[in-house]
Amino acid sequence: MDAILQDARYACRRLRQAPGFTLVVVLTLALGIGANSAIFSVVNTVLLAPLPYRDPGRLVTIYHYYPVQQMQAPVSAPGYQDYRDRTHSFASVAVESGWRANITGAGEPQALVGKKVTGSFFTTLGVTPLLGRALLPDDEAVHGHVVVISDGLWLRDFGGEPGVIGRTATLNGEGYQIVGVMPASFVDPWTTTAEVWAPMSLTPAQLSTNNYTNEYLNLTARLKPGVPVSTAAAEMTAFASQLKRAAPANFSADWTLQVVSMADVQTGKIRPALLLLLGAVGFVLLIACANVANLLLARAASRTREVAVRTALGARPRDLVRQLLVESLILSLVGAAVGLVIAYASVKALVTAGPANIPRVGEIAIDGRVALFTLAIALMTGAVFGLVPAAQLWRTNLQGALKDGSRGGTHDRAGQRVRKSLVVAEVALALTLLTGGGLLLKSFAKLAQVSPGFTSYHVLTFGVALPAARYRSDTTSIAFWDALLPALSRVPGVESAGATSVVPFGGNWATTSYNVEGYTPPPHANGPWGDVRLITPGFLHAMEIPLLKGRQFAASDDAHGSLVAVVDQEFVKHYLPAGANPIGHRLFFGNFPADSTTQYITIVGVVAHTKHESLDAAPRPQLYTPVAQSLGNNAPNRLDVVVRTTGDPLAVVPALRAAVHALDRDLPISKVATLDDLIAQSMAQRRLSALLLGIFSGLALLLASLGLYGVMAYAVAQRTREMGVRVALGASRQNVLGLVVRQGMALAAIGTVIGLVGALAVTRLLGTQLYDVSPTDPATFAGVTLLLVVVAIVATLVPALRATRVDPVIALRQE
Repeated sequence: MDAILQDARYACRRLRQAPGFTLVVVLTLALGIGANSAIFSVVNTVLLAPLPYRDPGRLVTIYHYYPVQQMQAPVSAPGYQDYRDRTHSFASVAVESGWRANITGAGEPQALVGKKVTGSFFTTLGVTPLLGRALLPDDEAVHGHVVVISDGLWLRDFGGEPGVIGRTATLNGEGYQIVGVMPASFVDPWTTTAEVWAPMSLTPAQLSTNNYTNEYLNLTARLKPGVPVSTAAAEMTAFASQLKRAAPANFSADWTLQVVSMADVQTGKIRPALLLLLGAVGFVLLIACANVANLLLARAASRTREVAVRTALGARPRDLVRQLLVESLILSLVGAAVGLVIAYASVKALVTAGPANIPRVGEIAIDGRVALFTLAIALMTGAVFGLVPAAQLWRTNLQGALKDGSRGGTHDRAGQRVRKSLVVAEVALALTLLTGGGLLLKSFAKLAQVSPGFTSYHVLTFGVALPAARYRSDTTSIAFWDALLPALSRVPGVESAGATSVVPFGGNWATTSYNVEGYTPPPHANGPWGDVRLITPGFLHAMEIPLLKGRQFAASDDAHGSLVAVVDQEFVKHYLPAGANPIGHRLFFGNFPADSTTQYITIVGVVAHTKHESLDAAPRPQLYTPVAQSLGNNAPNRLDVVVRTTGDPLAVVPALRAAVHALDRDLPISKVATLDDLIAQSMAQRRLSALLLGIFSGLALLLASLGLYGVMAYAVAQRTREMGVRVALGASRQNVLGLVVRQGMALAAIGTVIGLVGALAVTRLLGTQLYDVSPTDPATFAGVTLLLVVVAIVATLVPALRATRVDPVIALRQE
């Protein structure tokens, strides 16, 4: 230990004597280690940290799965009842659905994100309230008005008073007794912004087996001890087959049940992107290590004579190797400390500005596990780049070094070979990373050019939920919308207004099956299905969705008029005869074939297809029906309003809120956003991945170019005498310039070839991350190669030009 401490003191003195060298090495390592620590902090929180529930590995969900459409759907009420009562893999099962809870009675009305949950919800998750109790199965009784609230709502609206238990909150115009407050650590597994939970009461009509594909409930289940996910999945697949045999008319041909762990539900979509970024920063760290190893090799070569003298005075080779390793570890630890500062700043920026759809983004931080990871990375990198010069020194003939003096010898030629090999590896890694970054950037650029099918600028959207306690009938709801939309259209700065049951890019969707007159599905295929949306007459106009044929909805398309629908191009392409006029064709909801009770819906218009969930989603047929003809479905109680404005949409929000309050002073508006912002949010994860990979690629290119520059500069410095002799013997400066550039470009060319081979292999892993771009896109590969060649030429030209300025007289005199 004393020897190591002595080596550490000596290394610190040496590093202080070379501040420029120390600064370059520390910054290089800080960038590489800091980038790794920042990305690992995200991976640690999102992928590695357990979910904040008891024994989270046993939590799963069940999806209704449609393999043909590759679509996962929630479960239905009768499905929940069957999976709870007729299966054997689960210790407990719970479901939840969305609930808009308008809270009034204390200042401005607020629209809370709420959930209706079964009484087993909190016990299934294994969480305990901070105050009071959780919901119980007995609370599911109809009209059981009790509620559990979040820690945030408790602090914000109730002042954090412990006596809140037993108080009454007015939600949707009705009194709900607060029975529990959840701790700050609790996050709803399905909606992270949920603040209030009330008991769900499922009626016998909802539990009817005829509603098996009325899929709207998110299911959470806890596996029995010792039951793996695979066993539960096999049981549910067999159970799905049993259900289809018993009632084939209730299910499509490919319908089945899928069991997925809750961890995969929350992280499945982002996992590939995070692993990709973790691999990318790993490449950056390898390039940084190669760079530092090159610097240390050059430094070791300049110290060969010193080391030889120390050896002649009795120092053992292993002592000298240990000293070099200690110096390397000191550099890596200092680099790691600076890297942690960089990682901390990066994580703060990510949490502040990162996309909200990253799971648990608010929990991402530099914690103890990240610090240990950083320490491990520092020790590993210190050993990696420290062993290279140490191994080179071990092989050096130190007695020969004393005889060779400053001329260099075999040991330096061997060191040059190692340095050149490291540069080739840097160039290869940089090209691989640059290619991946180029593909992602090109993919994102193509995605950003995709038209959503409507004009998004100057459009504001917000939600309005009508409380059932005061809007008890569909006719009163329809009357409210009929009054609201004209009032909004009269607001100064508003061009037009409409409403829909599901706004595009709002995070929700509604898909169902129906039947089209004259259409017979192919054998073993699903019947017609697609997105179904309720809209008001002004919606298509406010969204500027192009009308291709027929007409839009009119005020006469109400409960007293004939049932009508507007369909999109995808509907026409899939379900109507080629070349047929779609206007006048009929469809219907309900069992096939039609009977005397069937209510036919007539197609009166065809519009362009619009994007709904994301710009890269596969198109699904779309069907629009009038809100005023949705009687009996209670759909008009919650609509998203869209308003097209002449200027900044956010500027008219106060006037729009006032127009709503003029009709009902207790109605808040929620989820206020522009359509442009919603579209941008849908692309946020792709944007972040492309941006970070682009930054890492640029960093890799910079480090590789610096590595190439360093090797060539060192080579020129070592060959000063040779250059002088060449010039003295008549070589032109152009000859010297070409000699150095050719040597540098040879290294770059070898690295480029190896990098292209590596890129062809690695970029195939990007398939799911790319949109309309091939993993082997020739233009990207050519562009990245050209960029690398240009940078390599610049990095080589600087030392090459220095070589042309060698004075042969001075060079020879120095010898």
